[in-house]
Amino acid sequence: MAMREDKLSKKEKKRFDQLPREKEPPKKMEKFLLHRLDEEGLLTRKSKKQVYVKWAISVAASLLLFVSGIFYERLNSSDIVLIEPSKGYMLLLHEDNSFVPAEPKEMFYEYKNWMESTFERGVKITGQELKDEAVLVNQDGQSEVKNHERTTGYFILEAKTLGEAIKVAQENPHIKYGGTIEVKQYMVR
Repeated sequence: MAMREDKLSKKEKKRFDQLPREKEPPKKMEKFLLHRLDEEGLLTRKSKKQVYVKWAISVAASLLLFVSGIFYERLNSSDIVLIEPSKGYMLLLHEDNSFVPAEPKEMFYEYKNWMESTFERGVKITGQELKDEAVLVNQDGQSEVKNHERTTGYFILEAKTLGEAIKVAQENPHIKYGGTIEVKQYMVR
């Protein structure tokens, strides 16, 4: 039967208030209870292995979230350049045996600086280097392209006129190393 404080007499309330409040149970009782609970299977102890596995899973999940966040950020902040088709030009970079490249790192920075300065002048531009290997596909099937001139990259840009697109091509470092650049305007129908 539960006892309610509001049903106690004054004498009972006084005695109740005099009872010790914050007394710890004896250590023997605590050990005894823990032992009994463990025997009855009501306590579960985590092994060091379980703790380690849980910790490893937590760390892996955290890393996965971190990497996912970086990947998501890169996808959403990528520099996608949209070109107005009526102002679109393609610069096809060609090389033959007269092309003499510099160190790759040096060339990378030259092309990077060229692109940045072109973009800063208000000309939208994007591009990509191409691998040497190519496949020619025709009615007869496919064959490897074998010729002395290779298309090694391209740039797509948005220019006001063909003259502006040619000027951008002439400033490209590719020319400096003996390459040629084919300038082609988008066909808009």
